[in-house]
Amino acid sequence: MTRDALVSSNVAMEQLGKADERWGAAVRAFDRYPARLRTLAQAADFESRALTLADLANVTWKARRGASKLRLAYELDEPGARPGPRAAWTQFDKAIADLGLALEGESITALADAFSRVAEVAGQVADAIEREEAAAAATG
Repeated sequence: MTRDALVSSNVAMEQLGKADERWGAAVRAFDRYPARLRTLAQAADFESRALTLADLANVTWKARRGASKLRLAYELDEPGARPGPRAAWTQFDKAIADLGLALEGESITALADAFSRVAEVAGQVADAIEREEAAAAATG
């Protein structure tokens, strides 16, 4: 049974387009850590909200085959290039892997949830980096 759309599909698609542009720019950004992670978190949150809006407009998600191999920019993917605690980055890597799996699926709500998790975890990694930097500055 199809439910009535609560939002115009045109509005939802416009918001998805803006969210996709913001996400792409955040992934390609060259900001220093943790600002880069905060930008990525904001973009992921925007994606999550746009996808939720699209769901309310009855927009369907088309699975993106191969997305489970999702890679971000080198500095975000490669463990040796990332500052901060390894445990925080492990959670980030899991959230990105889950996002890739959600992109391969057909559930727009699962995708919105995955982007929301990326937003949360990216913010946590940024916080952890800032704590480490503050501790290092206090001792040195």
